[in-house]
Amino acid sequence: MNTASILKLRSALLACTLAATAVASTSEAFAQGQAMQVNVPFAFHNGSQLLPAGIYRVEIQSSHLILLRGQSRSGFVITNPETTRKITGPGKVIFNRYGSQYYVSEFWPQGSETGQRSVKSSQEKQAEYGELAENHSSVATRVLALNHLPR
Repeated sequence: MNTASILKLRSALLACTLAATAVASTSEAFAQGQAMQVNVPFAFHNGSQLLPAGIYRVEIQSSHLILLRGQSRSGFVITNPETTRKITGPGKVIFNRYGSQYYVSEFWPQGSETGQRSVKSSQEKQAEYGELAENHSSVATRVLALNHLPR
C-alpha cells in the first residue's frame, strides 16, 4: 500500500468512528428522523467528498450527524450543534464558497432554535486559507431553502 492509500484508509476509518460515536450520542434537541430536502444547483464538498448538483434529502441522525441522500451520491456530514433565535420562514442550508468551490457549512431547520454546523475538513481549511491569502477577502456564503418533506 502506498502512502495515499493509507491516508485514505485512515480518513475512512476516522469518519466511520466519528459517525458511530455521533449516532450513539443522540440528542433530544433535534427532531431525529425529520426529513427535509434541499435543491443544490452546484457541485459541493462535504469534507473530502465532492457531491454533484441535485436534490438532496436531509436527515438529522443526531446532534453530530446528518445524512445527505442524493440520486447518485450520499454522505454523512459530521456536525456540531449551534443555537440562535428561532428560525422563521423556511429552513436553510448555508454553503461557504472559496473561489469556485462550495463547502456545506450549516443546517437550520424551520421553526428550530438549534442548527448544526459542519466540521471543517482540512481541504476546506486549505481553501479558506488560500482564498484569504490570495484575495484578502472574507468567506462568501450561499443560502438555500431547506424544506420539510410531507410525512
